[in-house]
Amino acid sequence: MFRYGKRNGYLTIALIALAIVPILIALFVIPQMPDEVPMAFGADGAPTRFASRYQLLLVPGVAALLGIVSVVLARRQAEQEPASGAVAQIVYFRHVRSAVLTELLLFACTIYILVTAYLGTGFTLAF
Repeated sequence: MFRYGKRNGYLTIALIALAIVPILIALFVIPQMPDEVPMAFGADGAPTRFASRYQLLLVPGVAALLGIVSVVLARRQAEQEPASGAVAQIVYFRHVRSAVLTELLLFACTIYILVTAYLGTGFTLAF
């Protein structure tokens, strides 16, 4: 994990944590929900579509898969860099940094989906 430097190692740890934590949160919250939860909301915040509560695992599952694939691909790209170790560190950093930002966005999406499904109402903008 720290093969490409200390900073990259810590970024990799953060990426793996951001990939796993949403699934753990979802697995904790989903059993407490009813069998059918609202999945889509109208402009007024009222639910327009209902689905099984286990569909809430879709976004955290994709986030976990994306995080793991990102680490593997970053390592593979860095290993293909024959120039020097410094260039390999830069390549690895760029891939992992982008993946961490993507995981942060998916983490926020997971929290939003779980909160709206749990509360049963969407968020509206008051204009």
